[in-house]
Amino acid sequence: MITTALEAAGILHQHLQGSVLFANSKKPTGRLYLYQRLANSRAEDVVINSLTLNRATIQEGVLNVNVYVPNLRLSFDGAFDESQPDINRLVELATLTNEALKETWSAAGDYVFEVQQDNLFRDENNQHFINFRVIVKALNIPIH
Repeated sequence: MITTALEAAGILHQHLQGSVLFANSKKPTGRLYLYQRLANSRAEDVVINSLTLNRATIQEGVLNVNVYVPNLRLSFDGAFDESQPDINRLVELATLTNEALKETWSAAGDYVFEVQQDNLFRDENNQHFINFRVIVKALNIPIH
């Protein structure tokens, strides 16, 4: 039983912490965070946040998993540019994250996480991030 979006994000955090994403030799160089990463971080951080979670008998909601990768530092005519995404690294981490987020059921079968979609975005810190939109469904039946 999951009651709040905070609980759902916490469960997904635990799952990702023990998953292939952080066990593989190509794991992110940064850390796994709930809701907020360190300001001005240049590491390959993973951040989980929640968008919605209803209170129906079968709860449905949406979580985000954002995987950050610093841009490439390229030299051009003696100047440096950091506007270009590191596509190779983004693909590596997207593959690991997708594997970690494949349809995941709890041992008791009372909740499931599944990837709805993913997309690439640019942030303000010379980085790009892959956003995984994750659907969560959970039984919301009180146990007496």
